Amino acid sequence: MSVSPSENTPKVSRRDAQNALNDAEKLYKRAKKKLSAESITEIEAGLNALRTALAKDDDSVEAPYRKVQEIVEKRLKFARKSGAREVVESLLIALAVAFVLRTFFVEPFKIPTRSMVPTLLEGDQLFVTKLSYGLRLPLLNRYVVWFSKPERGDVVVFAFPRNEARDYLARTNSRCLSNESLTKDSDYIKRIIGVEGDTIEVIGQTIYVNGHPISQTPYYESTVSDFMYLTDRRLQHWNTERIGEKSYTTITHEMPSSHFGPITVKPGHVFAMGDNRDNSADSRCWGQVPIDNIKGRAQMIWWSSGHLSPRWSRMFRKIL
Repeated sequence: MSVSPSENTPKVSRRDAQNALNDAEKLYKRAKKKLSAESITEIEAGLNALRTALAKDDDSVEAPYRKVQEIVEKRLKFARKSGAREVVESLLIALAVAFVLRTFFVEPFKIPTRSMVPTLLEGDQLFVTKLSYGLRLPLLNRYVVWFSKPERGDVVVFAFPRNEARDYLARTNSRCLSNESLTKDSDYIKRIIGVEGDTIEVIGQTIYVNGHPISQTPYYESTVSDFMYLTDRRLQHWNTERIGEKSYTTITHEMPSSHFGPITVKPGHVFAMGDNRDNSADSRCWGQVPIDNIKGRAQMIWWSSGHLSPRWSRMFRKIL
């Protein structure tokens, strides 16, 4: 003798009924175009009956719940996805989301050199916001929409302008970069010192923008070894530098007097320098940066690893 479901099956909860309704609606939506008119009529009647039962404040959901389960097995079973397919689709969606985020919104970047010390150290990992200035299409390597233009003092990541740098080095007969640097694609991070139309001149360790020196306040100095010079030791100066409302720290050294410029920043370009002024290959060396090469503005250090351990004090530090 057969046993009825009510005699050996636990009572159906309203949550189970609601979940069953949600699942059936998804399958129905996915499969509707492949269903006959008869199947559509039966499915919609079953779904409506379960919706009505759930809308009532009583326990009358069991019968419509089991009817919907029966309809799913009879009419919608073919629309179910296998577990493997669900996993693959979830992975593809996650990869697509990550690609969009990295391409258009935020990209991680690891500091490989000492050119931005003390603002950024080797091993710092930071987030670069891609929409800081506008919408840049990587395939075209240019901005199609501008929200704002780069400003003096901004720390930016940019694609190294290999072709322009090669022409600049040839014109100036400079040997400040290796040939290898001019043959491979790479990203640089520097601070913008001048924007288009600015006149830049560097006399000794003082930078002049449009004839006015950038404000520098010394606050620390020490003697360091440097085997590139016969004296082997020289003074290292830490300075607080200010451009407009931006304040940051730079490092300079006691060096033979030098003079760069004056030069005028070309339209559509910026003049960029490292905060570690005497250990940075920058616009003084290889020329100006096309603003279309700028990938985004450096915003925050999210991780930093030293030679022996993480630098916990640098975590989530805003980049000034």
